[in-house]
Amino acid sequence: MLVPALILLAAGLLWVQPYTKKLVESRTRKLSVWFGIVLQFLVSLYGGYFGAGMGIMMLACFALYMDGTIHELNAVKNWLGVLINLVASIQFVTMGIVVGDVALALICGSMVGGFLSARFSQRVDGDKLRKAIAIYGVVTAIYFLFQMR
Repeated sequence: MLVPALILLAAGLLWVQPYTKKLVESRTRKLSVWFGIVLQFLVSLYGGYFGAGMGIMMLACFALYMDGTIHELNAVKNWLGVLINLVASIQFVTMGIVVGDVALALICGSMVGGFLSARFSQRVDGDKLRKAIAIYGVVTAIYFLFQMR
């Protein structure tokens, strides 16, 4: 039940990101970088263990302490995702719980999909992309809710 709730929370935060950003920018100072680091660390722990919705959570959190367009934040999210998944993968390999041929197929698919989706997303209006990602998060959360039954 926790995973769908976290994904829904992240999707909701991403949906209201422009309003959150205006609220944060109206303050005399931005939220602390240390707050952002702690928040990203928590998202990283979740993402390294489970992964589903991690990107949406990162994008939602970035609005609280980072400046940039959705495309710039998406680039940061992608690089952090690579790092998080690399660390988690090393841990899983050292534990001996990785199936080699399946892992290789996932690596290849992730590389191709990541490259193609990054190229595609650059052509989409940032506000529309943000909303599409938020809607995708809601659909993902609903999917996980039904999987739990």
